[in-house]
Amino acid sequence: MNNDSISLFFCGDFCSRPSTTFINVADDVRSLIDSCDLKICNFEVPLKPDNVSEKKGAFHQNDDAPQFLEELGFNLFSFANNHAFDYGEDGYHKTVGAFSDPQSIFGSDTYEEAYKVKTFHIKGVSVGFLALCYSAREGVFDDVSNKEGLGCAYINDLKVNHIIIEAKKKIDYLFILAHDGIEYIDVPLPETIARYRDFIDFGVDAVIGTHPHCPQGWEEYKGKPIFYSLGNFFFNSKETPEYRAWNRPHWYESLGVVLKIYNSEITYEVYNLKNKDNINIIFDKSDDIKKHNQTIRQYLIDKPKYEQYLNHELNKILDSQYFPTLYTVGEFYFQRASFKTSIKLILKQILSFISSINKNKKSIKDRRLLFLIKNDTRRSALLRVLNRFN
Repeated sequence: MNNDSISLFFCGDFCSRPSTTFINVADDVRSLIDSCDLKICNFEVPLKPDNVSEKKGAFHQNDDAPQFLEELGFNLFSFANNHAFDYGEDGYHKTVGAFSDPQSIFGSDTYEEAYKVKTFHIKGVSVGFLALCYSAREGVFDDVSNKEGLGCAYINDLKVNHIIIEAKKKIDYLFILAHDGIEYIDVPLPETIARYRDFIDFGVDAVIGTHPHCPQGWEEYKGKPIFYSLGNFFFNSKETPEYRAWNRPHWYESLGVVLKIYNSEITYEVYNLKNKDNINIIFDKSDDIKKHNQTIRQYLIDKPKYEQYLNHELNKILDSQYFPTLYTVGEFYFQRASFKTSIKLILKQILSFISSINKNKKSIKDRRLLFLIKNDTRRSALLRVLNRFN
């Protein structure tokens, strides 16, 4: 590698509930990571505070996860995601404190800190990173009137556009790590595509997406790369390595991306990675994964094929055998029920909400409908499903 070049390694979501001592990273994967100047990972799940009971619906990972990733060579961690504050501010502080360099985490903290561009000066070039998250249940600054406490930077806050413009006046390259999208489907929604292209229009040099837990392809827009989802670098939120996510076909596949800056140009290489048996992180050199990537990328440039495949993916939402529980599709109200029954559940929630207002109740115990409506991406997906039945 030319000494004047700068290389950045990006991987997808990381979570290990069991001890990371179970995980073996193949030597060639380690070598790739080690060859890069900056290695960026989405640290998806916090550590659980000591003497705190497990919370229903909240995720946490093993206390040894930060050290494992640092020893693997990672030196920059996005913490703008929907699980960052699953264990509140105490969990957040414990997580940040577990890294040897707390400054290696970005995309969260106070309002001002969350929206700061993380900047590095390498070999005479300035490189910046901005991590953003969709409107999750909690822990995201998605209420423009509330800037108190700790949280993550909100992807659709209009100030993000201005941050990009101002940052590009001061630094050479800006990369956005976007945590958004619909889980478990192979292509991004049109709304996600539009927003990520917006970032490029405002001056960003590349967009790297996470959150859907499966790769969603990539494209070049105005000559700059957009990776809609890198998938799971390693994700096991259960207590044992023996657990298998049997109903999610691409859960154990991911993309590793190396961006290279040389002579004022950005090039990139994409590597297929695989989590084998919740124990081994290896390169996936199979023909099947190469063909899958090509197919998904073709959908992104062929609008009729894209629309057809997107409808196919949304159909899975209506299939109670494919997505058997409410939360696996992000609060879509399809709890082992027919579509008709699911709509009744939604209407029941709306009527309950109106009734609560009429009775001057200060709170509503079941907040699932609220979480669905406030989530921009899931709301868009639900509207697309509903419009097909008009």
